[in-house]
Amino acid sequence: MADDLDGYLQSLPDRVTDQISGVIKHQAERLSKAQKHALQSFEQAPSESGSLEASCRAEPGESPLEFIVKAGGDQTTTEVRSGSGEEFDYGLAFEFGTKHQPARPFFFPTYNAMRDDMQREINEAIGKALE
Repeated sequence: MADDLDGYLQSLPDRVTDQISGVIKHQAERLSKAQKHALQSFEQAPSESGSLEASCRAEPGESPLEFIVKAGGDQTTTEVRSGSGEEFDYGLAFEFGTKHQPARPFFFPTYNAMRDDMQREINEAIGKALE
């Protein structure tokens, strides 16, 4: 179904694509901002998740109708033991927990809470663009 929708959206004229792309980008940025806010509610000290919060972002995808919301990555990845070559992304530890720390999910619960509203906004934009 997602491939069918993607194919349909890719076939739209540029004018329609531009209108819809702006709404999709806005919703991705709105989600990223909400995830940052969720992280702030978990912080014990200002430095505890500052890098993780800064790593929350919405990036353009492969098409004008794709934006990818991310957290973690280079800003939150560290070597497990010096010289070991093993890396650990503490963004994942925040979201899913470890044997030493309980999960403090901020990414998926925020997405799940906002998903229906974001989809409604995108659907409305598609409807208006096709009028």
